[in-house]
Amino acid sequence: MNEKIQAILLAGGRGTRLAPLTDNCPKPMVPIHGRPMIEYVLEHLKNHGITNVALAVAHMGDQIKDHFGDGSDFGMQISYLVEPEPMGTGGWSQLVDWDQLDDQFILANADNLFWIDLAEFMGRHKKIDGAATIAAIEIPVDKHAAYEVLLHDDQKEQLTNYVDRSECTPHLKDRDSIFVSSGWYIMTPQVKDLIPEQSPISNEADIWPLLDKSNNDLGFYHATEPWFDSGTHERLDRVAKFIEDNLLIDI
Repeated sequence: MNEKIQAILLAGGRGTRLAPLTDNCPKPMVPIHGRPMIEYVLEHLKNHGITNVALAVAHMGDQIKDHFGDGSDFGMQISYLVEPEPMGTGGWSQLVDWDQLDDQFILANADNLFWIDLAEFMGRHKKIDGAATIAAIEIPVDKHAAYEVLLHDDQKEQLTNYVDRSECTPHLKDRDSIFVSSGWYIMTPQVKDLIPEQSPISNEADIWPLLDKSNNDLGFYHATEPWFDSGTHERLDRVAKFIEDNLLIDI
């Protein structure tokens, strides 16, 4: 097992839009084909050699801890970052022991099921050799809603601007598509000094804008692999159909 934490999964969401499925369980534990959705994320990480994972838990987090324990039954080493109160998507940064983190660690939403090529993703990060790298999803402009917009260089290798959702309108003009965050990142301990001690704190509204304004190089990965946000019943049905059609034969 790797002694350093290789990935942090954000598993504290309430999933109110998935009610009544989330009335009595946390969103990452909502089952898809009989398995909690977070298991698919952990399995994908494990298949790419990432076995030391910290789960940031909050709402009904005991159910997640009871299910996974120390991870040994899943061939992993699992620890927990327990929020004493809701701390936002960046709460992990206030709870983690930074000395226990790998030099390049994955940070991801546990409810964004993403079959990303982690070797390619890490390769892009290492090529840029920056403080962090973001995996970007290209969507049609007419599908854009409350998202930040990601701007990139000509080679689509570096993030040049992380545009707040309140300021993104000018960047939507005369475009057929735009890039938004997948909710999957590679981070390094370099980001620690940029992150204020505060709660609540948001990856999207606080940490990435601070990274964007810093002098650090930031990587950009144009992800074309299957990605699913499971935030609504319709989206949950979509990822369940994908798993049924593509993955169940191998499970």
